[in-house]
Amino acid sequence: NWAAASANDWAKALGQILEKVVLSQAMLNSCRELRLFARAEEFEPWLEHTTEMLQEWAVPEAEKRRCLIESLSGPALDVIRTLKLIDPGVSVKDCLEALDHTFGSVEGPEDSYCKFLNSRQQIGEKISAYIQRLERLLQRAVMRGAVTAEQMDRTRLAQIVRGAQYQNPILLHLRLRERREHPPSYSQLIKEVREEEERQAASEFWEAQTLGPAGTTPLQTASVLMVSTTEELAQQMQRSGSCQRVRGRGPPRPAGVEDSPRNDRPAGIPAGLIGPRAEVMVKIEGVECKA
Repeated sequence: NWAAASANDWAKALGQILEKVVLSQAMLNSCRELRLFARAEEFEPWLEHTTEMLQEWAVPEAEKRRCLIESLSGPALDVIRTLKLIDPGVSVKDCLEALDHTFGSVEGPEDSYCKFLNSRQQIGEKISAYIQRLERLLQRAVMRGAVTAEQMDRTRLAQIVRGAQYQNPILLHLRLRERREHPPSYSQLIKEVREEEERQAASEFWEAQTLGPAGTTPLQTASVLMVSTTEELAQQMQRSGSCQRVRGRGPPRPAGVEDSPRNDRPAGIPAGLIGPRAEVMVKIEGVECKA
């Protein structure tokens, strides 16, 4: 029993060490993905990228704060140092807000919230792309104090329903309008939307391959091609001004007699034995021809 307990303790301790090593390596790689912030004119893109990255990391707050500090230099680093002097455990959210107040655009809560509410899905824009674009505006509204973090899910879904194109099939299939009382998180929402987009795209591709262009069946497609070919043939005959003779409609010709001008007759045939050639009017696809 003592040996078994020692083995279990040893395995547990080893597992904890491995977990710390893996977490440390993951954090090292994640920190390298953060862009360095050095110039004020690059702040807006840096803030969007950093906010998104920090939200996705499933690591302790202290590790996020350490990575954030490592991505700063110059005046931006001085801002965070001042915050840490006041509160050594300052949150990442407070750090980003302080940087935004220092280097971001001078935009009040009302302005940021109005931009969020006025955002609409554009023609040809995927609903997933609209949600991602809307999320950046929502994050800015939260940082400006127009929306609380607890209200983000409900506010996001309400604006998606309001700003998406009317009768969007993805919204109807996912029943997003009916879920406003219990809205999904951003990660769950974007996952469902992208999966539904992929499913609908695959379905449309299959229908295009099966039915042919414009939803026609193979029989309809063949009929259209036949009519088109007949019309093209008639147009070519009209442009050329001539038609091929249709044999078999007139009386039989004597053996050895070929087509000749109207007033000629073969040598050795008495006059009056062969009358004028029989001609029949043939109408092909609306074009009259003599045969």
